[in-house]
Amino acid sequence: MPLYFQSLRSSSSGNCLLVRTDKTAVLIDCGLGSMRQTREILSQINPHNIDLVLVSHLHSDHISYYPMRVIEERGTRLKVHKDCFDELKNRHFRSYGLENLKVETYDTQKFTVKDLVIEPFEIPHNPYFLTCGFVIYYENKKIVIATDFRDARNLTGYFTDANFIFIEANHDLQLLKQFPNPNSHYHLPNPRTASFLCDVIAKSKRNPAAVMLGHLSNERNTPQLAIREIKTAFKQNGIEDSLKVTAAPPYQSSEIIEL
Repeated sequence: MPLYFQSLRSSSSGNCLLVRTDKTAVLIDCGLGSMRQTREILSQINPHNIDLVLVSHLHSDHISYYPMRVIEERGTRLKVHKDCFDELKNRHFRSYGLENLKVETYDTQKFTVKDLVIEPFEIPHNPYFLTCGFVIYYENKKIVIATDFRDARNLTGYFTDANFIFIEANHDLQLLKQFPNPNSHYHLPNPRTASFLCDVIAKSKRNPAAVMLGHLSNERNTPQLAIREIKTAFKQNGIEDSLKVTAAPPYQSSEIIEL
């Protein structure tokens, strides 16, 4: 049976990713700008009911008040890291209590959502915001999703032998010089993403079927620059040119990856 991935939104304005099988649908983050936009985007998933919204961290482009209102009215479970539970309420509930929002917690232990097995792992981002990536297993398939991190060292083991990788390639170094932003230093630039992917593939028994780059800065990156950086590094390291590399659109849904 196939495993599907789709980026519904991926930018500093909002992030929402979908992983599903024929039985299960999980959103990774839901940081959308309004209740209307959230309803519109989630309606695209029908006829698949959403079993869980899994939150990587508490920045408002990954989870926020208005999407949580929609999640609450749909009766969908929301899962955050156990160390973020209190801060979720303090940061995002506002004056509306969200009393009926079903909030659960995770740590770094594997857990199941129907036929999916999910393994969270901590990644270094902003020191004030605990952030996680996720390894998702289904039958003999493995996908890895990780954005919003500044340092990929010590993370290679989570990515090796993945069938699909969704990873941040946030900014081009030359564009960062032209348009400085201190927050960019909490994110992976194109060259470090490229180097990390080469290391992962070198240590894997097989190449992934595809890589999708996410969370590209609108001002400090372009899909063309990010993809070229990765493909150039692949060529220099003898990695097959046929390995598919794409970039998630910031304001539209991506193609559906079927594994």
